[in-house]
Amino acid sequence: MKNHSGTKPPTLNDVAKVLGLSHQTVSRVINNHPRVLPETRERVLQAINALGYKPNQAARFLANRRSTVIGLVTDDPGIYGPAHAILSLEQEARLHGYTLMIFGLRNLTIAEAKAGAEQLVAASAEGLLVDVPVEVNKPELAAAMGPIPFVTLDIDGGNFFPSFRVDHVLGSRLATRHLVSLGHTRIAGLLGDGVYRSSKLRRKGWLAELQTAGLEPGAAVHTPWTPDGGYDAMKTLIKTSRKQFTAVFAANDLIAMGALLALHEAGIDVPGEVSVVGFDNMPESRFFNPPLTTATSDFDVMARESLDILFARIRGTPGAVLRRMFRPELVVRKSTARAPGSAGGAVSSKR
Repeated sequence: MKNHSGTKPPTLNDVAKVLGLSHQTVSRVINNHPRVLPETRERVLQAINALGYKPNQAARFLANRRSTVIGLVTDDPGIYGPAHAILSLEQEARLHGYTLMIFGLRNLTIAEAKAGAEQLVAASAEGLLVDVPVEVNKPELAAAMGPIPFVTLDIDGGNFFPSFRVDHVLGSRLATRHLVSLGHTRIAGLLGDGVYRSSKLRRKGWLAELQTAGLEPGAAVHTPWTPDGGYDAMKTLIKTSRKQFTAVFAANDLIAMGALLALHEAGIDVPGEVSVVGFDNMPESRFFNPPLTTATSDFDVMARESLDILFARIRGTPGAVLRRMFRPELVVRKSTARAPGSAGGAVSSKR
């Protein structure tokens, strides 16, 4: 589909004409009317994006007496997971004609999340996405959100509220299983900040897969979710436990990035002497040196599906409470190889 050309910006009628639909149908999609077929809604949203049509938000508000704002209560956007989730949510919300407003948590508590929700609602948010990255009491969180429609990200909502989350345990098991399959029996862990729920779950998966393989847990360090954290933690392992590992599970790709630099500075070949796996499959991970083997976290799909449910709740058609667990997959690159001394292994395999 070609972009709209000329000096005038595309109009609602232009979208309708391209699709062969009435302008009323396009208007219903823009205003999230419930009586639109899903396939029609998807066609219209794709056309809006392709043509570059921008709905008049002020006119929509006057016509509907509703805002076009949704809110996100989230943790530190400087960490890859929250940052990429924000980008995916913002792009998906824009396709639906909404603006995403963000409240950053200073304290990881339900009280702080409630304060954020109240501030966003005061700024006319019609619905909320909530990402509190620590263990929470589900009934308390539901009560704190009050009557505003909301959906949670990376929280197990049980039967209390819709929740969309990554299977952190499975992802770390897949990463660790890959190392075991390569003959590694001494697998260290750079496990992330122990406060975060995702850190605890990724540690759980690492330990569970080692136990399944009949292996003892390797040396482990908890570290911030940053390249600096991974670098410092890896230097600690090299200094204190170098003979105790031939592979490293890093709880996210940023930690793995720092670990790779520390190994390089120590003259330790990756993957010839030490294999490294990460988690998240951040876009930059294929450009690491060497390109990183990692488990995926599909933030784009999670953003799209969580917003679909939030908009349904805003429209008053929530249906059943929905829980969705996203299953990671392993992306194998060049940071992993057979363990030194194992069948097919080599002391060095520089490429």
